[in-house]
Amino acid sequence: MSETKLAVIDSDPAEVVARGNNTAKACKAIILQNTMQLQGKRWVKAEGWQALAAACGYSPRIDVVEELANGDIRAMCSLIRLSDGEVVASAEGYIGTDESMWKSRPRYAKRAMAQTRATSRACRSALAWIIPLLDAGLETTPAEEVEHLALTAKPSTPVVVEADPKTELLAKLTKAITQVANKQGIPSKDIGEQLRKNYGVASAKDLSVDQLNEAILSLNETLQGA
Repeated sequence: MSETKLAVIDSDPAEVVARGNNTAKACKAIILQNTMQLQGKRWVKAEGWQALAAACGYSPRIDVVEELANGDIRAMCSLIRLSDGEVVASAEGYIGTDESMWKSRPRYAKRAMAQTRATSRACRSALAWIIPLLDAGLETTPAEEVEHLALTAKPSTPVVVEADPKTELLAKLTKAITQVANKQGIPSKDIGEQLRKNYGVASAKDLSVDQLNEAILSLNETLQGA
């Protein structure tokens, strides 16, 4: 989507950054409420971009909405500075017939989305630099330009993690030690310490699978014989 920055406010850089920080703080709540999460990232929706523009004294204005010969719809939006009517940014919004989620939608819906995209893009053109001041985790591409990914993205293949056999055995060993300790009225740590000495290890985690099975069997026999 094309975009053109048409006006720049002359000011001291430190003042610009300070003003941006103040704007970010003032708009943070409403912008975060108007984000979309997709594929582990967060994207600002049109309402958030318009709130940011309003806080900066700007207002979007739709200049053109046209249907092209191939059925695509194009909209142009200008971002106006309310104090003097100056155009500070301009951008294009587009709905293409190659977009699977839009090709069968009613004409009014496609025209509306083209305008929404143009509005978000015009606001982004002038104000994207404020987004990282607000939340470094936010993406600056308008949400309306990436929402189709939710339908076109291929589901990820689940990763199968094989369970560590020792994990289950260690849990069984701990349970058996506790049961024997309760049965014999002695501290669990004493039984654990004796097991480590018997096998010559510093920790039960150092026991092999065979040793764990052997220790569990021995403890269970102790329980049954007690």
